[in-house]
Amino acid sequence: MNKKPIVCFFTNSCGDWGGASRVLYTNLWQLDTTRLDPILILPCKGPIEPELKAHGLRYEVWSGFTEPGSPAAYVRALWKAWRFFRRERVEVVHVNGSNFWRPAELLAARLAGIPILAHYHVINHKPSPAMRWCRAAIAVSHYTADQSGPPALAKPVIYNPISLARFDAGHSLREELGLGPDQVVVAFLGQIRDIKGVADFIAMARKIPDPNARFLIAGECRDPKKFPGSYSEQDLGDMVGDDPRIRYIGYVKAVENVYHTADIVVVPSRWQEPLGLINLEAGACRKPVVATRVGGIPEVVEDGVNGYLVEPEDVDGLTARVADLIADPSLRARMGEAGRARVEQDFTTCPVRAFETLLLGFVRP
Repeated sequence: MNKKPIVCFFTNSCGDWGGASRVLYTNLWQLDTTRLDPILILPCKGPIEPELKAHGLRYEVWSGFTEPGSPAAYVRALWKAWRFFRRERVEVVHVNGSNFWRPAELLAARLAGIPILAHYHVINHKPSPAMRWCRAAIAVSHYTADQSGPPALAKPVIYNPISLARFDAGHSLREELGLGPDQVVVAFLGQIRDIKGVADFIAMARKIPDPNARFLIAGECRDPKKFPGSYSEQDLGDMVGDDPRIRYIGYVKAVENVYHTADIVVVPSRWQEPLGLINLEAGACRKPVVATRVGGIPEVVEDGVNGYLVEPEDVDGLTARVADLIADPSLRARMGEAGRARVEQDFTTCPVRAFETLLLGFVRP
């Protein structure tokens, strides 16, 4: 009989898409399965399945959470989940997010007496009614914990982990992109949206006259009519104008290759980032970061040590700091090494072990 506690993980993604799913799967790949037995619940079939099989992790293709709507469908989902939890002897349920209302699956866990943990990847200003069913909400930064509700709920801080193996395996795209070895590459990675500050990145690039500098933008453009606040490729082109040094390279799944192409990474967010995964990934690849002083970013980037911090929408400040790094290869190298050391110390195995310990702390004796 398997005596290891079984932990059930509910995810909203069937692939490694976006920060929240990347964090979950990074945790899962590194969990100590001698301590606990994970089983993952997928909302649909998807590209993560071969990776789960390769890692020997069990999973179930389920569906999205069943929220109140059809009473009959809700009762069926409640019964299905309750039977599943009993059959699998689930002892803890982890939900990789908090954007649920009153899902039947979590009600089933509550009725079965199973502790439920949510995961705050973003600030939760307006907790749903079902957050009352949760025993705790893991917060990705102290800023996220401090800014989120409900006030009485425990919010242990566990930083996002980074897989060094993944980022060490990246390779430069310079030859593919026609970039010379002596050109200094400054990169923006992430969602091509107003809140991510891509317009400030472009404005900064245009203010730096260095003919040897190159500026890359990596991420997915989307139709702003369907996704308000997003930019289309035409929007980017209009902002870039006639500056051939600024280049949009589209969505790149293997983001580690973009980091290995870059000399400097810029994170000019205009919104309160919960933590800023890009700052960690840049550090893992030994790249200095110039970021805005928002949200949880100062918990990762120490101004003047592994990068620089500027105020949001301060294009002049952003320009000055990036120009300093372009002009000084030794400064880039020193800050890049400091970033790597910080990631190795605080953002690799430590968060995974803390995650395991927290989950096991809710197992009934």
